[in-house]
Amino acid sequence: MKYDFTTTHTRVGMEAAKWEELGPAPAPGVVPLSVADMELLSPPEIIEELKKTAEFGMWGYTAWGRPYADAVKHWMSTRHGWEVRQDWIVQTNGVVQGLYAAVRACTRPGDKVLILTPVYPPFYRAVKKNGRTLVESPLRLENGRYEVDFDDFEEKAKGCKLFILCSPHNPVGRVWTAEELRRMGDICLKHHVLVVSDEIHFDLVMPGYKHVSYPTLGERYADSCVMFSAASKTFSLAGLCVANAIVPNRELREKLEEQVELSGCNTYSIFGIRALETGYLKCADWVDQLNEHIWGNYQYLKDFMARHFPDVWVADLEGTYLAWFDCRCFGMDGHALGKYLREEARLYLDDGYIFGPAGDGFQRLNLACPRKVLEEALDRFKAAMDRLKK
Repeated sequence: MKYDFTTTHTRVGMEAAKWEELGPAPAPGVVPLSVADMELLSPPEIIEELKKTAEFGMWGYTAWGRPYADAVKHWMSTRHGWEVRQDWIVQTNGVVQGLYAAVRACTRPGDKVLILTPVYPPFYRAVKKNGRTLVESPLRLENGRYEVDFDDFEEKAKGCKLFILCSPHNPVGRVWTAEELRRMGDICLKHHVLVVSDEIHFDLVMPGYKHVSYPTLGERYADSCVMFSAASKTFSLAGLCVANAIVPNRELREKLEEQVELSGCNTYSIFGIRALETGYLKCADWVDQLNEHIWGNYQYLKDFMARHFPDVWVADLEGTYLAWFDCRCFGMDGHALGKYLREEARLYLDDGYIFGPAGDGFQRLNLACPRKVLEEALDRFKAAMDRLKK
């Protein structure tokens, strides 16, 4: 079946978080390309299943069970080569909520937590708001590619209790190789550092790259890891609020379960559960076609910048649907640049500085949209930036 990734849809009136910035009557054709949820419809198989669920007419309290677990196990086995057990699964309302719970489960107040920066903003908040000490190991940008500075990483890991890994990495688009993951893992094992691996983008991998789930490196890596995944990025389901931690280590799993319960966020929607089950059991082809579409959008963006703004460096996209590009050549700081793009180009992206100081002057653009939306957005970008030269 050939799926539709070309039709444009407006979310005005749907209380969509990123659309609220546009106001009640955005200009025609303006679509926010910021927050990482898709401007594409979910797979039709999921839409039909949710229609049936809605038409049933009774939606009481929901408890997930074997059908849900079987769907998760099937997806992990067929897409990621990992045979998981039902009792390893801890359900959460979302990966971010799970990260907060995992920080509390794996550390004590004041403990040091290591992250690779620039990185997804909730990583910073999950550490700081839980009263832990943030330790940053900046990624090195060498020869047009972000790399882990392993000397710095090991030095920073000493004395840390936890490392939060973003895999694939948001916002820089890296898909870590097995060798890189093992090297990070070996350092963490050497210094008795637990690993929380946020793999929410693990299905969104571009041609020529392969995602390796951290726990699949081997038993000793899995035994010291909390791995998070979700169907939300994969199938455009962010608002349905369902995610999973997979934790083979019983003691670690019980600590996480306790923190999830203490958060009070441990009730779930039948719509999220049905959507995940349908996606994982029936929508693998849709994901393959989605990745082809994202790759095409990325190539369009990269070619556009090369033609019109050759000084704008666009990071290689290995995974996620988020393009990361360097706008420092325009001579504006990140705050001024973001304001200018919103006001002069009606272009709503994510300003790079929100991912940490190393992101200042960069922009992150959501490629999970119809090609026409991307083309019109980039045309507005060009018109606005050309005006700067006058």
